[in-house]
Amino acid sequence: MTLVQPAGQDDIASGILGLSDAQLGSVAEDRLATAIQLSAAGTVAVAFPLLDLGFDLYPRRIRTLRAHPVQVKARSFLEPDGEFQVSIASLHPDRKGYVLLPYVAPPDWQLYPRLWAIPISEFLKLARPHGDGFLFSGFLDTRLPQPANRFLVDVDQLHRQWLDRIPGWKDPVHAPRLAQASNLPEVPRAASRAFGKYGELWLASQLMRAGLQNVVLAQDRLRVDCVDLLVHDLRTYAIGGLAVHTSSVNARGVVQFRIREETFFTDSHLCVVVIPCLSDGALHDTAFLIPAADLPSLTTVSSDRGDPGYQGSFRLDPLAEKMRPFAVPMEKLGATVLERLFPTQLS
Repeated sequence: MTLVQPAGQDDIASGILGLSDAQLGSVAEDRLATAIQLSAAGTVAVAFPLLDLGFDLYPRRIRTLRAHPVQVKARSFLEPDGEFQVSIASLHPDRKGYVLLPYVAPPDWQLYPRLWAIPISEFLKLARPHGDGFLFSGFLDTRLPQPANRFLVDVDQLHRQWLDRIPGWKDPVHAPRLAQASNLPEVPRAASRAFGKYGELWLASQLMRAGLQNVVLAQDRLRVDCVDLLVHDLRTYAIGGLAVHTSSVNARGVVQFRIREETFFTDSHLCVVVIPCLSDGALHDTAFLIPAADLPSLTTVSSDRGDPGYQGSFRLDPLAEKMRPFAVPMEKLGATVLERLFPTQLS
């Protein structure tokens, strides 16, 4: 079913459209995230920003930092001649970014079978200046010749027709292999999920304070690898990732953490953050920021019910020598993470 543009404000006020622009945008983002994951056969995660600073979704190849920021602009009606029109007030010129333009019509609010997935650099060429922003128009029927046709993709083929065509998307995953061992020490699962989330949220607050409007933080709705926070620098458009481990300090002053082998990978912009937490819930005064490439040399091989992983264990006081290069004062953790991930932005 297609819906033409309402005749006037009375139609909008009477609820013909059913959803506000903001609600329509939220529905479209959820529909798109689901469609991307369903079409990608378990190879893609989709992160949502904690705060909208211009991008709505971050599709990412699992076990990599090949993430692409996406701005979604949906419409629930077409012009009387069937033309799709949308205006965008502002757009970050990220060379890895995309604009996705879905048509989502009532009454079922499902994605139309076809949409535009346009690189931002190409969108800026196709769209017309409109006030302080841009106006895009086109037809969803590929039988009508138009410059934007080459960016029309089928919703049930997003992986094959869009993601697989992104340069570098299908490159091999860089994941170290654990040494084979017949009798790995069994290590029980770490602290509860709620305890771990506490550390993630605390770190996110520190990163927001340090980065303000220059940094987007995003999280996968469903965690499928070691990346807990995706960090997008809006000055350089570089993307980094953080594996965050909130670890309790035991009675002997020892901190332990564990990362599953099948979720881990290495990347120059991926770091492991270990946040020691005391028995009363207070954070220790020192955190640890470890480049992913250094993790195997700091850990041992362990097994949790047959699931191999990297087991880290070190004493806090006196601090183990191997951990000294990675120690960061807790109150400076947010700023230090951003400096390590995006060194060109050092003030």
